[in-house]
Amino acid sequence: MPEQSFQALGTEPFWSVYVEPGRLRYTTPENQEGTTFTASRAVDGEAQIWTGTFEGSAFTLKITPGTCGDGMSDTVYPYTALVTMQDRTLRGCARLR
Repeated sequence: MPEQSFQALGTEPFWSVYVEPGRLRYTTPENQEGTTFTASRAVDGEAQIWTGTFEGSAFTLKITPGTCGDGMSDTVYPYTALVTMQDRTLRGCARLR
């Protein structure tokens, strides 16, 4: 499975992760420019998983095919997203960019 560019996003709290080959960019309303860091990609069945180090802590993004709603709009996304970082878990949706 070739690496694709994604945008993963979530609400309450608002966050976004942009996936580009070899790196991720994590953004929040407080940091709209985002923080970019290197990441490695692995495939586990239908899931794609990126791991890296964000602000000195482990960061994992897992994107899995499946219908997802962000809870704030009527937008339906084709993927679910799960971020684990700094002892937190963020759940959201994702789409191809």
